[in-house]
Amino acid sequence: MNIDNFQNLIQAITKRNFIIKTSDTEIINGKEYCIQRILPITQRTVNFFWKAPLTEEKMLKSFITAFTTKYREPNPRAYDYSARIYGESARWENKSETEKEYAYSHHASNMFNKAELMQQVENNFNNKEIENSLLKYGFYNTEYGIGIFCFFQSNYVTNAINSMRAYLSNSNIPFTNEYSDAKWVLRFKLGISKEAHLQILKQFN
Repeated sequence: MNIDNFQNLIQAITKRNFIIKTSDTEIINGKEYCIQRILPITQRTVNFFWKAPLTEEKMLKSFITAFTTKYREPNPRAYDYSARIYGESARWENKSETEKEYAYSHHASNMFNKAELMQQVENNFNNKEIENSLLKYGFYNTEYGIGIFCFFQSNYVTNAINSMRAYLSNSNIPFTNEYSDAKWVLRFKLGISKEAHLQILKQFN
């Protein structure tokens, strides 16, 4: 799977400017990658590690799991709660932008928890912007044809899927659809070479 496409996709689903720190051009299954974010004011680096799964169909689900369990980011509501004890200066809105960036190193109790980060991802899948991101970066070529990640199948995910269906039909390219076992990916089974699948994706984009 192309590194740049996957990096753009994870930025879209998290709304964060994550960088996959590597010289690889394709994700290597089973390899551990550092997922990095550089804070704009202090230039401090926030990162976590993600191990790419052994199959492409688990790629996005695996990343979301790593993001929600390993990534640390201050939750403004935690600081608003602290203001009851420590005074108004502790409130998030009263902190400078530099102080907010240094808060990334505070105690885990001040960070978004797993459920909150997962809810953010789900909300992003229910945002109109995700449709364009999926059309550009959500499809990938495989041995069987083309896959699209549909971890949360919102109306916008369905729209992207239907766009590919319409493109293949209008191009007179026969296909069948099936879901992966866990329904994390919808497969477009084409029955032609993997190189031809890549060309179809380039033309589609």
